[in-house]
Amino acid sequence: MDKRLLTCVSLCKGRVIADIGTDHGYLPCYMAAEGLCDKAYACDVAEKPLESAAAHITENGLESKVTPILSCGLEKVPNDGLTDIVIAGMGGELIVRILEDCQWLTSAKPAINLVLQPMTKWDTLREWLYSNGFEITAEKPCISGRFVYSVMQAVYTGKTPEYPCDLRYLFCGRVKASENDGKEYLQRQAVRLEACAKGKQASGDSDTAGEMLALSKTLQAECE
Repeated sequence: MDKRLLTCVSLCKGRVIADIGTDHGYLPCYMAAEGLCDKAYACDVAEKPLESAAAHITENGLESKVTPILSCGLEKVPNDGLTDIVIAGMGGELIVRILEDCQWLTSAKPAINLVLQPMTKWDTLREWLYSNGFEITAEKPCISGRFVYSVMQAVYTGKTPEYPCDLRYLFCGRVKASENDGKEYLQRQAVRLEACAKGKQASGDSDTAGEMLALSKTLQAECE
């Protein structure tokens, strides 16, 4: 288990977990073996990764706690008693499609705890969550290898969050420099903002470019 997946684990709050895009099934197996959940579903859209997950489940004697499911997103995941959904290691746009395609997500009672870790298009995911009644209740940055990731914890409220959907939110979410690995995450986002600003300047959008450069400088100052 690398730090990225362990960070995802730390944001799970309930006892019945669905790991979407499980690959080898490391996260659900770890949670079951450590007593962090009573039931887990290891879900993947492809047969080969699911076979690997099933083998990992068997090797660890977790057949009674972890169930492999061949499913496109959440399509075949049982939602009875489900408390947490983890979607990690894929692009933000794909995470959005998976959430959009789930017909029962916004009507679940109590609301399901979402743990989301986008590899790309984090701004697209944050904007969709904001616009569709999901509040990001926590966000943890983490360094794993040479990459810095952010893991979001979100819940459906049906209301517009009180925080603004501004440029800082889209690029940095609710990450603070004072958090573990927070400085590293904000510094990486500052560099990305500078690169995006150059693209905006080249296309003639000087106002947006200026906003991006100003935020980049603010983030760098916060990390000093």
